[in-house]
Amino acid sequence: MPNHLLIYAIVIMNALCQLMLIWSLKALGKTRITFMALATALPLMSAVIMRGLVATGLIHGRLAEQSQLEHLLTQAMGILLIAGPWLVTAAAVLYRRNRKIRECSMA
Repeated sequence: MPNHLLIYAIVIMNALCQLMLIWSLKALGKTRITFMALATALPLMSAVIMRGLVATGLIHGRLAEQSQLEHLLTQAMGILLIAGPWLVTAAAVLYRRNRKIRECSMA
């Protein structure tokens, strides 16, 4: 199996794990669908954007041929592929925690 397919498999499994974690946050109610959509959209959009930039020739497909700016952009998008769903999960947990604190202070 080619490396780029293995990377996408890892990204998909990571996103699925984060979706399960967000789904388990029952206290979020309907807001968890929004968080789940964000956790899915971040890696998907970053992969589509990078593939589009490489396909149009704005960024070289091979790392050895990339300039420093292209390399930084590639690194940032690679980090977003993996860390995006994690960040959304952390935001969902913090949102739930903040919501619980607000509900307790009102009572």
